[in-house]
Amino acid sequence: MKQLKELKQHKGVNLTAVTTKLGIDAPLEKVWEALSQYGNVSTFHAGVVLSVPKEGSTNKAELGAVRVCDVVDGKRKIQFTERITEFAEGSHYRYEVFEWKNFPLKVMFFGFEVAKSPNGKSILSLTINYRLSPGFMTNLMKWKIRKFEKDILTGYKNHVETGKKNVPIDDLKVLNYQFT
Repeated sequence: MKQLKELKQHKGVNLTAVTTKLGIDAPLEKVWEALSQYGNVSTFHAGVVLSVPKEGSTNKAELGAVRVCDVVDGKRKIQFTERITEFAEGSHYRYEVFEWKNFPLKVMFFGFEVAKSPNGKSILSLTINYRLSPGFMTNLMKWKIRKFEKDILTGYKNHVETGKKNVPIDDLKVLNYQFT
């Protein structure tokens, strides 16, 4: 199965990559079904306060789909406008954050991959390729990017395995999922 392309640089900007993986007790198709709800991810994922498809996009993940997401980090409301730039049905997609508010960003991409694990379940992987502004913040904030990835994956895992929607991420953290 085709995988995400390695992304070390974008428009002359060197990027840092952080990858986190989490096992999900569900078939690959069910995990992909959740990932495919691109435009309306906020209807089930508590980490996103609001998500709205834009520029003629629908809720379905597909190449070129655009959405706007509002995320709260502490008391700060962050807004990302994102476009899918790489897509393979049932396998992976990557989207670029091309507009943002209230986040020290220069470049950011999110790449999701789903694969079967040896035990027949699924592994959901998230790679964030990024460069913050100013640049020295990039490595200093790596811990926060990894925490962000864990929160995102935790929300997907809970939704796929239980069907529950918008369970607060802090409530899920007590489950101590095993990340790799």
